[in-house]
Amino acid sequence: MSRPLVVFDTETATTRGAPHLLELGAVRIEDGEITGHFEAFVRPQVAIDEFARAIHGIDDDMVRDARMAPEVIAAFLEFAGDDWLVAHNAPFDANVLAFEAARHALTLSDAPLLDTVKLARRYLPDSIDHKLETLTAHLDIEVDVRHRALADAVSCWKVLEACIERLVTSDSHCVGEAVFLELLARSGGRLTLRSAAPKTPRIPTRLRPLSHACRDRTQVTLVYVEEGAPARLAVAPRLLFRMGERDYLEAECVRSGTVKTYRLDRVRRIVD
Repeated sequence: MSRPLVVFDTETATTRGAPHLLELGAVRIEDGEITGHFEAFVRPQVAIDEFARAIHGIDDDMVRDARMAPEVIAAFLEFAGDDWLVAHNAPFDANVLAFEAARHALTLSDAPLLDTVKLARRYLPDSIDHKLETLTAHLDIEVDVRHRALADAVSCWKVLEACIERLVTSDSHCVGEAVFLELLARSGGRLTLRSAAPKTPRIPTRLRPLSHACRDRTQVTLVYVEEGAPARLAVAPRLLFRMGERDYLEAECVRSGTVKTYRLDRVRRIVD
């Protein structure tokens, strides 16, 4: 393996809605060996939900003194440089970082991103499914910890190695840089962290001030209808995004100080 690769994984504070980064782990691979690693907790802007905590075991106390997402992502981008990236179910991890980048006006890497889920489906078809946990058992990879970012990044690298071994065994003419180009093609094309940016919502004219408020970090008051009569809510908008068929606003509630998500179709108007 001649080209340096950075294999990474994320854990999140939420399991539904817009993702919030909680942990980021990565290893740099050169010539088939780990030559560096990155590992950091993130202090999220939302509480860790019980479903996410049941998956990875990370609680609020563990991240209370951690750095915020912008600082951690900036350090990770410096660690990764221009190297190609690898992740298991790469669109998910790219989406996690892309949401944080959108919240904090960060510019992400445009380096190619390989997806070991797609590669495993191609080169490890005999596995009963292609979840990371299943693949590590299928390949007899020793794993001490699961669903933690750095450990899963190492497992992802091992799965990648197995895929490369199957590739070069099946095609003796695929050597050197051709191996990486074939992996990229089998990963579904040119996925990058930058290309995973949240979808832009359709914003009615009456709600256009929300875009300016997100950009300028200013407060607005919404007339919002959820149940019963309309309520006036003072919020500090952070992010506008589309998920599925709906458009949303992520904002800090001024009264409670917590970050919440609001449906745009329930915002009747903006109060001056």
